[in-house]
Amino acid sequence: MKIIIIGCGTTGNAIIPLLEGKITLIDRDIVEERNLDRQRLYTKRDIAQPKAEILGKKFHYDYKIMDLDYSNISILKGNDLIIDCTDNLETRFLINEYCSKNKIPWIYTGIVGSQARVMASTGDFCFRCVFAEVKGLETCTTVGVNLKLAETLGKVVQKEVQKISSGKKSSGLWANGEWIKVKRNKFCPVCKGTYKYLEGKKENIIKFCGSSRYQFKGNFDFNLVKKRLKGKGSWFIHKDFYIFKERVLVKAQSEKEAKKKFAEIIGS
Repeated sequence: MKIIIIGCGTTGNAIIPLLEGKITLIDRDIVEERNLDRQRLYTKRDIAQPKAEILGKKFHYDYKIMDLDYSNISILKGNDLIIDCTDNLETRFLINEYCSKNKIPWIYTGIVGSQARVMASTGDFCFRCVFAEVKGLETCTTVGVNLKLAETLGKVVQKEVQKISSGKKSSGLWANGEWIKVKRNKFCPVCKGTYKYLEGKKENIIKFCGSSRYQFKGNFDFNLVKKRLKGKGSWFIHKDFYIFKERVLVKAQSEKEAKKKFAEIIGS
């Protein structure tokens, strides 16, 4: 079974060791010291390294250090199952649209504080049938994560993967130990064929949950910046910056500070 796991944070750490198959890991983030207390697969020697690379090498899986968006979502093509371990709704809506349109089973996972959810979409309904576009909710940064609950979530996902691999349908929505029956929403725009996230509805600056880093995506000349800052390789570090070909991560205490640093070092 070919599986892509998107996100190597807390839920990814709970799920990845439990699965088997031809697995590819995707993550856009870097290991920070603050991650170590709830992302137990990392150690101090992994700090300042890409999460996907660390776990890919640890478990001998393929990995991609990248930010999944509408321009590269086709990387999911040809896989039997997608598992979402991300930390934001926009990416989940994007995954949902792609998988719904292309009839690929996928599993949503989410945990914030003492609230955990798992839902597999296998064709009877989709993520948008259940979840609305809401901003301003609590995050793992504001309320933390219950690690025992994360372990339980990992086992629930493991069982759902086994069901899907044997051709069975989704169990519905698992929320804090209880299964809730889910059915298709007749008003769901995705089930009606509207895919606005696939058309590019995404913010250019993102704050990573549980991280002090902001991500910028946009037009900048990577090779020019690399030459100017004397960087080496396909990505490089410069002070508080991780600079990739298509994006930049900036360590900052606020969005305002991040934008200021970006303008000063990369340019407006």
